[in-house]
Amino acid sequence: NVILSVDQEKTSETDLFKAVTEAKALLNQLGLILVEYTSYVDTSLAPGHYVLFWEIKGKEGKHCKGLDPKV
Repeated sequence: NVILSVDQEKTSETDLFKAVTEAKALLNQLGLILVEYTSYVDTSLAPGHYVLFWEIKGKEGKHCKGLDPKV
């Protein structure tokens, strides 16, 4: 039951997980697998924002040389 908070906006862990799950489905269509992710709130600039780090790999047998900038 974790909450990420930037200024007055609050995002629950459930909402973050739902968004990542939807993005994971899009990655799957591109032949990529989301292995792990983490996030934090960056308030070093205004307005503050959420930063997500994703560990992504290609599906078995496919090499992932570089990600399309659209990803």
